[in-house]
Order: sequence, then C-alpha cells, then structure tokens
Amino acid sequence: MPWDYKRNQAKDIIRAGKRQIAGLDKQIDALFERVVAATNPRVVSTYEDKIAHLEREKLILVENLANQAEPKGSFEEKLELALTFLANPFKLWENGSVHLGRTVLKLVFADRLEYCRIEGPRTAKIALPFKALEAVCIPQMGCGAVEKTRTSTGFTPQRPQRCASTNSATTARD
Repeated sequence: MPWDYKRNQAKDIIRAGKRQIAGLDKQIDALFERVVAATNPRVVSTYEDKIAHLEREKLILVENLANQAEPKGSFEEKLELALTFLANPFKLWENGSVHLGRTVLKLVFADRLEYCRIEGPRTAKIALPFKALEAVCIPQMGCGAVEKTRTSTGFTPQRPQRCASTNSATTARD
C-alpha cells in the first residue's frame, strides 16, 4: 500500500541521515585529534576550516531530519478525515477559524474568487475533486435539463427588425 511505502521510506531516510551524522562526528573527532597533534599553524588552520565545514554539513543534516516527518496516524483515519471534508466543506467553513476558512477556499475553488464592482461576484471555478463528485452525484445534463424530459415550448424564433438609423442595412439583434 502506498501509505505503508511512504512510512517505510521516511524511516529509511531517517536511519540513513543518522548514519551520515555519526560518520561526520567520527571525521570531526579524528580532525580534532590531528589539530591537537599538529604544530604548524597553517596545518591547524586548515584542520579548523575542515572541522567548520563538517559542522555545517552536520547542521544541515540535522535540520533535514527534523523536517523529514513520518506520516502519523493510519491511512483509514486520514481517509475518513478527507471524506468528511469532501462531504460537507461548509461545516468546516462555518465552525472553523479564519485560517481554516482560507484553507477551505483554497481547496474548494481552483482559482481566486473574482468580484466585479458593477456586476458583483463572478462564477468561481470549482476544484477538481468537487467536479469529480459532481459528475458522479448529479445526473448528466443536456442544455440545462435532464435528458429526455424536453417538451415543446411553442416558442417561434423572431426575425431581426430594422433599426431607425441612417444605414438601411443595420438590423437589431438579440
């Protein structure tokens, strides 16, 4: 299962990082011993530079290990949480903080919400998971109505009318 694979991969990365840190510690200790035994100031300076470089590498590895997080919780718990959100994002929006509200907006809408000063809010583009749910849950629509439910409206198309202008070829169009 991909979840278990990710968890094992994180554990392997942490183990490898700890081995690298232990190796760097051994190198630093060996260089310290050489610094103590050295009598030439240039050699001591070179060893100190090498020790400083190894210490920086060690700090980078420690920071990377701190950022390398193993997935917490089981797959079923995380799936349940995601499905609960997909079932009713408004519940989280309504009961959550401002930070959660912004997160809901980012997850539900594909782009930023647009607002026109004259016409008001524009129709938002829905994110992919909700489009997929819509395709599954709502019956296929054909021109605004469920297919095979059309009735005749008695509407007859009208012809363009002439406008009152100096150009006789101008017509009014809907």
